[in-house]
Amino acid sequence: MRLCIRLVVLTALLVALAMGLIALRTDTHQAGNRLHLLFRDKQRLQGDCCRLEIEIARLKSQERLYEHVADLEDESTDGLNDRGPAAPPGSAGWRTRLTSDTLPGPP
Repeated sequence: MRLCIRLVVLTALLVALAMGLIALRTDTHQAGNRLHLLFRDKQRLQGDCCRLEIEIARLKSQERLYEHVADLEDESTDGLNDRGPAAPPGSAGWRTRLTSDTLPGPP
């Protein structure tokens, strides 16, 4: 009878140990999967960041800014030609000041 009780207790301890190891292994696998997902997200975000930095550099390009100013000037002269005499004087003057070497004054 005593031997039977000892075997049952030993078996119960071994089962508890096995369940603990299984739970630990499951947590380890879940953490590893989460780590892989986060690493993939990090790589994707780094790629997006690099693409955005390149886009920002392209947008900051002086040649592109001059082209954009020229387009705005063309639009402003087209808009002034289409307007009647009710247009306020100097309404597009700020655009022409962008191409000169001086900075525009305060608003």
